[in-house]
Amino acid sequence: MQFAEQEIASLTEMIWLSSLGLAVERIAELPLEMGRQRTLMGCVHINGEWQGAVVLHCPMPLAQRVAQIMFSLDGQLPSWEDTQSALGEITNMTGGNIKALLPEPNVLSLPAVVEGENYTPRIPGACLVSRLVFQCQESAFVVSLLQKDFASEIKK
Repeated sequence: MQFAEQEIASLTEMIWLSSLGLAVERIAELPLEMGRQRTLMGCVHINGEWQGAVVLHCPMPLAQRVAQIMFSLDGQLPSWEDTQSALGEITNMTGGNIKALLPEPNVLSLPAVVEGENYTPRIPGACLVSRLVFQCQESAFVVSLLQKDFASEIKK
């Protein structure tokens, strides 16, 4: 099931353009080189009437660019903490806007940010609902929506 992909794409484009002045465009597939880059993953959970998570997977150079813009660093390399904070904030904005599309009431968790290379994140008890890939300048990033899988709990 693909959940509100057009709405998620529009929200993502609006958030990046209005908050960062960066144009993003939805693309069909993730470029192969992204799988070999050091990346950051931001995640926020949505709990309430609807339960799941919004995950933003971003290559480190793009996350650093986001931090430079967000904190007005004028070309300076951002600190690790600034980079984490910036990706967490963009993830939070994305999650908050997606949350507005879901049945109420819901609450949004604080964002969590993970960094690494060649890893596969897993949120136990969740299934992928939508996965959208975006191009921003010369990088690509992914926005995923996961929903709690109640069917797997019933089988237990």
